[in-house]
Amino acid sequence: MFLVNVIVPVVLIAGAGYLFARLVKFDLTPFTRLSFYVLSPALIFQSMLTSSISGMTLAHVALFVFAVHGALLLLGFFGVRWTGWDADTKASALLSFTFSNCGNYGLPVLLFAFGDAGFTLGVVYMVVHQVYQILFGVSVASWRKGMSVRTVVWKVLTVPWLYALALALALRALSLELPLAVARPIELVASAAIPIQLLLLGMALAGAKVGSLIRQAAPISIAKLVVPPLLAWGVTAAFGFEGLLRAVLILEASTPTAVNALVLSLQYERRAELAASIILLTTVAGVATTTLLLWLLA
Repeated sequence: MFLVNVIVPVVLIAGAGYLFARLVKFDLTPFTRLSFYVLSPALIFQSMLTSSISGMTLAHVALFVFAVHGALLLLGFFGVRWTGWDADTKASALLSFTFSNCGNYGLPVLLFAFGDAGFTLGVVYMVVHQVYQILFGVSVASWRKGMSVRTVVWKVLTVPWLYALALALALRALSLELPLAVARPIELVASAAIPIQLLLLGMALAGAKVGSLIRQAAPISIAKLVVPPLLAWGVTAAFGFEGLLRAVLILEASTPTAVNALVLSLQYERRAELAASIILLTTVAGVATTTLLLWLLA
């Protein structure tokens, strides 16, 4: 019953987005940009501003995220190098393999499984992971042959997530409070982020056409669901992480491919249909793998 109460709410909300997208013709791009430029920054800012996480815990999470996802980036880079795929396909595959859906999939799971304590740790994970996405993901998505380093750096600096994080940390360090007239709308937008992003996940899945892409999407999807849990389990053991922190880190690293892989693929025209197919496959199969992990970590 515990696992049902954790997984089913996530599936139902994403399923509503899927049904909506199947019944109503629409362009996904405005929704992804809304998430990219408004919802995610608000959630990051609000979560970090109000979090009671210690500096040591933040350091542990950051160490884990960059160790695991850095290793995934290296494995993915060497994995796609010998495939013979074009640059757009390689970029989309690499984003899909290294990005974990620790936000609009992982956070609801943690909230239902471990309550506010697990959710708060999950938010910290999401924030650090999004810093990783800013530093490496945007670079992978935006870089094209012949593009200068300055251009790539500029594209990274146009992503709002980093500024939301920096502003929240600065306000915390200075012990400053926002005026109520400013704090309330940010809080409202942040509270809308998770349900809307879950709906966006379902909407993105509705546009996936796996059939024609199965030969490329299937091996990446299998690797995505198998490699990160094994790597995360080993890294937590090596660093000596235990208890709730260990469970949250393993679960977040093992979530399906992030919608941000699709968002960046759309933003920079990098085989978005392949990213959508991998998101679909990993999300559907991820229900089973997440249930297994929750059982193993209980």
